[in-house]
Amino acid sequence: MKLAKALSHRIKKLRESSGLSQQEVANRGDLSLSLVAKLEQGKKADPRASTLLALARAFEVRPGDLLDDLFPVEEENAEKPVDLPIKRAHGTNGASENGGLRNGKKKKQKVKVKAREKDAKKKKKKSKA
Repeated sequence: MKLAKALSHRIKKLRESSGLSQQEVANRGDLSLSLVAKLEQGKKADPRASTLLALARAFEVRPGDLLDDLFPVEEENAEKPVDLPIKRAHGTNGASENGGLRNGKKKKQKVKVKAREKDAKKKKKKSKA
């Protein structure tokens, strides 16, 4: 089951167990009725964190209760540790080899400034001549 469908089932179950209408959930969470309906129908695939917090407030549950155990863990996968590769930048300060994105932008800005200065010098020479 996909995340949107699993979350929609959870929202509908919470709403029905609370005895609330979609409109009441929308009002309590300060959300639009159409958003609540789309979430409950599984038509909204990736709700914002603020939306999930608002739903939790509307249902008077912890935000984690909306997401906890959406997908049951299979027993064979539960025992196997997941080993995910972690990509780290080179260097001690977290910057990449080329100086990081921020430094890369600074270099481009310096090149643009130098080009403008060069153009300004050319214009001065032409105006003096």
